[in-house]
Amino acid sequence: MSAGTREPTLITVLDLIREHPSISRVELADLTGLTPTTITHAVRKLMTFGFVQEAGKLQAVRGGPRRLLELRPDACYMVGVQFDRWSAVGVIIDLGGQVMLRHELPAPGTRPPEDVVADFAAHVETMLQTAGVNRSDVLGIGLATYGPQDREGGTLLTPQPTEAWQGFSLTKTLADATGLPVVLENDATAAALGVQSLGGSSGSFAVVFMATGIGAEVVVDGQPYRGAASNGLELGHISLNIHGPVCTCGNRGCLDSYAGPRAVAENAERDPELARRLDLGHGPLADFLTVAEATLSGDTGAEALINDSAGMLAAGIVTLVNLLDVNRVVLAGSAFATIGPFYRTVIQEVLENSVFMRHVHGVRTELANDTSHAAAIGGAIVVLRNMLEASAMRESRAPGGTASPAATR
Repeated sequence: MSAGTREPTLITVLDLIREHPSISRVELADLTGLTPTTITHAVRKLMTFGFVQEAGKLQAVRGGPRRLLELRPDACYMVGVQFDRWSAVGVIIDLGGQVMLRHELPAPGTRPPEDVVADFAAHVETMLQTAGVNRSDVLGIGLATYGPQDREGGTLLTPQPTEAWQGFSLTKTLADATGLPVVLENDATAAALGVQSLGGSSGSFAVVFMATGIGAEVVVDGQPYRGAASNGLELGHISLNIHGPVCTCGNRGCLDSYAGPRAVAENAERDPELARRLDLGHGPLADFLTVAEATLSGDTGAEALINDSAGMLAAGIVTLVNLLDVNRVVLAGSAFATIGPFYRTVIQEVLENSVFMRHVHGVRTELANDTSHAAAIGGAIVVLRNMLEASAMRESRAPGGTASPAATR
């Protein structure tokens, strides 16, 4: 095995095999631009893991028949959990990216992290039993949540939702409770990986993730941009007004303070008639979703708030697009569950009129295929990516060794 077959190569090849019912090594080389030798090494590695198998032959126009490859979707499974203070969802996916089970989990609220982790562990066990997945076939659990975070150490570096969470050994505690490896990922980055898994593995695009807050990530040539600390792009904390209110991050006039679900909920509460009519007061995300539903039902007061939020979010996305020059923006996160098409329409109109490069190329705004669960799906995908990366690192240190998925657990 070549030490040069790193995780990006393995995941790129695996993604392409996932996207095609069957594909040859020659086609993989053509699609990736990688050498036949590199493709052969990558395929051999994936076959060693049991992820890929040969599926007959195809007679080529020139030369001998080509051996076809196909994915083994049931070779392994991954669990993904996305949470913030006000919501939590879980999924189980197979190697093909198929969602086997979606599951609502109890939101953390202000409970101690130990109690929340115990809840997560119990629900993961229920999920596995419900889906009929053997624990021995599970690669691990991917947790997607807000930052800043220490991915390697598995801890949050912020006192959210309470001070007890800052520095809490999140991944180790959940791993001890479940007996499964646990990895931590920024929710916006996880959403980008989920979008990639659901809708294609190649190209460059930006994801705007909105649950209780606003985040973003950009995928460049199939790989997420990691930055200095792998904490995603904090779109919610770019300043739209330097004289605006002080944000918890220390900045002034942050986008999240104008466009986020909490801002919408707070603005709705300031209108006593609207708050009474919609029965608000159940937390920022729940209240935002209520305002969103009312908008779709024709409530003009609710629509004015959502329209303001969408317009401010669009202004922030213009900055994102101008900085990164992407031509595709995908909206993901539970806040877009019902009102996503409304936001997409507003954002698309603003981008068409305001992006600096609009005369050179268009920018398409779209919704993720599984808007509410994209980050949880991406969290599960991170488990697989980390396993492949760890395997490549071990082999680079000890050429000739062959790792298996079980060796990473």
